Amino acid sequence: MPTQPERRSSERILLVRPCAYEFSTIRGTDSIDLSEGRAFSVNVSGGGMLLLMSQAPQKKQVLEVQAPSKIGDQTHLKVAEVRWTSPVQAGDEGTMHLVGVQFIFQAPTSP
Repeated sequence: MPTQPERRSSERILLVRPCAYEFSTIRGTDSIDLSEGRAFSVNVSGGGMLLLMSQAPQKKQVLEVQAPSKIGDQTHLKVAEVRWTSPVQAGDEGTMHLVGVQFIFQAPTSP
């Protein structure tokens, strides 16, 4: 059975933690909707992360996410692009969405 080659360039680390996110959606020519919420990270690598979200962003949508750190409760503000989404049934909660994102920018940390 053929398998797809691994596309990730760094190791994924299981890291289940809540994280905040925000993304914008352009509506027409003069309106932008801002959506913010909380998601759970499932795993993280140097290049991206897997999120469990209650809403499904569009593929290629850009979002800001407070990515969790392996150390304590630290987070890092990162800008990421949605690469794929997949609906998942979550019992009484209804449908949740697994969302794979690729980091495209990390905000500098203050000294």
